[in-house]
Amino acid sequence: MATSPSKKEFQIGWICALPVEAAAAIQMLDENFGILQEQERSDTNTYTLGRIGRHHVVIACLPDGQYGTTSATAVSNNMIRTFADSLRIGLMVGIGGGAPSADHDIRLGDVVVSRPEGSYGGVIQHDMIKIKKDGEVQRVGSLNSPPKPLLNALAQIRAAELYDDPQYPVYIQGAIEKNKRTRKTFSRPNIKSDRLFKAEHGHRGSATSCDQCPVEWEEDRIPREDGDPHTHYGTIASGNTLVKDGTIREALRKETGALCFEMEGAGLMVDFPCLVIRGICDYADSHKNKLWQGYAALTAAAFTKELLSYVPKGVSYESLVADICPLLEDIKEEQRKAFNQQEYHHQQKMARILTEDQRRCHQAFKTSTYEKFKNINPSRVEGTCEWVLNSPEYLRWWNATSNDLLWISADPGCGKSVLAKSLIDGVFPASDSNISIMYFFFKDNDEQNNLATALCAVLHQLFSLQPQLL
Repeated sequence: MATSPSKKEFQIGWICALPVEAAAAIQMLDENFGILQEQERSDTNTYTLGRIGRHHVVIACLPDGQYGTTSATAVSNNMIRTFADSLRIGLMVGIGGGAPSADHDIRLGDVVVSRPEGSYGGVIQHDMIKIKKDGEVQRVGSLNSPPKPLLNALAQIRAAELYDDPQYPVYIQGAIEKNKRTRKTFSRPNIKSDRLFKAEHGHRGSATSCDQCPVEWEEDRIPREDGDPHTHYGTIASGNTLVKDGTIREALRKETGALCFEMEGAGLMVDFPCLVIRGICDYADSHKNKLWQGYAALTAAAFTKELLSYVPKGVSYESLVADICPLLEDIKEEQRKAFNQQEYHHQQKMARILTEDQRRCHQAFKTSTYEKFKNINPSRVEGTCEWVLNSPEYLRWWNATSNDLLWISADPGCGKSVLAKSLIDGVFPASDSNISIMYFFFKDNDEQNNLATALCAVLHQLFSLQPQLL
């Protein structure tokens, strides 16, 4: 293994969400310098260092089993601190769910690249909305465009596509044929398994394959003449909610023009100059499975390698990432101080009340960061969410003397989480200071879709508020 250059030589950060994506990224290295041995004490990332062409690249992967914008933000912030003297541009590379349309014939194994279009900077957060006074749903928040060196490289590679064959299919084949393990992990599945079903036809039962899904459910598509992946450029939709329903995919596609859905890009674009590149492994519907993940991860990584060949060495004209958002870092530091102070006072109060056995019992129920699951949702905009307080159903539930349940149902992205956060943080405590409020925010991911985790979170909160129950 070659000797690693100084940390100051690594100007490109490459972030992945899954181990198979990190494995695909490592296959693209022309030189592998191994794992970074020394880094900031507060940095929990693990970094693989390497060289691709003229560039020195640092690769990091999200912790195993953690997905979404919050985890991606944590990994990128750590990378920025550790490589504060060198890091200039970023890449978020991995798999995603495609959103084919008449204008974009997206197939499994194709590559989608974030590119500014209209009012979007290349990536939008599809689950970030506000509900206006008249009940209209409005998408809020804007994300930064990718850094100029990468946009310039995109222009060059798109021009090259008009007169020359791309190189990245060659990189794909070379990585697959390295050894028996790479052939098993990254080989292209049988093309017959690439089936696009009409949005209204969901997957049948709990079967892991679509063998029982009728051919009549499929969209009519013209077979391609070649077997190489195609590249598409446009908007990528990102969010903490996993899109795996054809009708929801189509509704969001028509609203935003998104070509692809994923769960991490929006966590990077605000304060990490980044291009998002996704290999398509499914169609963001209920028929999704893992069959195409390895090949899709490799196609995205291979395209990224070719893209970097169009980026000049050094990219010295791009500002250091650490210099772009000092104010944001100051704000985060103040938030951490405030939270730590609040947590300290709470712990002191609990210590005076509880015995050692009771403290151990209480801590045993802290199996998740349930506070983060709530606080990641945006606060309501002034004047919104007030309609619920005047609704007969809410008033009947609030004034009930029996154990009634208030059920609020709406489509994904309509603001249920924003409303729930508003009730928990403001309305309930102001209405009655004697009530005990416990909560858990479910999401379709491994951390937040577990009943045992939710029950532990509720009990931990209950015992915090009423320690005499321990």
